[in-house]
Amino acid sequence: MKSLKDWREGKGWNTQRLAEELGLDERSGAGTVWRWETGRSRPDADVVAKIAEITGGAVTAHDMHLTRLAFLQVKSPSAGVAA
Repeated sequence: MKSLKDWREGKGWNTQRLAEELGLDERSGAGTVWRWETGRSRPDADVVAKIAEITGGAVTAHDMHLTRLAFLQVKSPSAGVAA
């Protein structure tokens, strides 16, 4: 799995730069990217497709899904969330 955060940091980008590349709102974009990177929330399917495009396929919808599942498992380990 390649995380969005690892890819972004590898490019030397901050969350604001990635937010701008994704066309997110200037005011809240960096926070939105951070929530996706940590799995606290998930982007809509059209944004996931754009992430895959911007990263050249290095970060996929499956990677984003695994990030979200990892967050949910830490948040509620007894929930038995499976990948």
